[in-house]
Amino acid sequence: MTDLYFGVSDDFDVKEFQNRKVMDEIKMVMTAFDCVLSDDSGIYCSSDITTGKRFYFEVFNRYEVRSDEELKAKLGEPAYGNVIKDFIDESVKRGKEFTEKLRERGEINLLNPGPFYGPNFAQQHYHYLWEWVIIKKIYQVYFNEDWQYSNGCTLEFAIAVKKGIPRFDHMGNALDLLQGIAMIERALAELKGRSIFVKKLEQNLALIKRLQ
Repeated sequence: MTDLYFGVSDDFDVKEFQNRKVMDEIKMVMTAFDCVLSDDSGIYCSSDITTGKRFYFEVFNRYEVRSDEELKAKLGEPAYGNVIKDFIDESVKRGKEFTEKLRERGEINLLNPGPFYGPNFAQQHYHYLWEWVIIKKIYQVYFNEDWQYSNGCTLEFAIAVKKGIPRFDHMGNALDLLQGIAMIERALAELKGRSIFVKKLEQNLALIKRLQ
């Protein structure tokens, strides 16, 4: 099994689904990737799915909230779940479009994580899986526009930096470490200026800065 840089298996809040261990589910998914990609042969297409600029500025503004917890409390269930589902569906569509644009440029072996759905998976589980995928299968990463506002994308940036593989923005321009740090810092300043709670993004920035 590949050693991860940041993920810790026994750190999961939920370790089992209906008597099946989460790690067993993740290992099974990894065998599927082994069927289609040789190690260090894929291009990872990083795009915001559950957080990001659109979530903070569009969804939060629409409901006049400043955190996910506040959104959930204001809407209640099932309205909150419907809003999140619609947002994720649109995010997955946006990620597919980004991947197709890269394919049109002639890139091959593209891996778009957005459509993958793990029943009962929490963000911890998804982040662990995609870190394993990047470490084992990926040789370069492209980041969709506004990646610097996303918890998932910024973690994936840290993973790519740690692995030492090339990183590119949505236009195909090289994305170096210092440039990435500056972009996340500006995103954080903008979000804090709107009093939006962004603890995870701050944690990811600190993680990336330690890689300098």
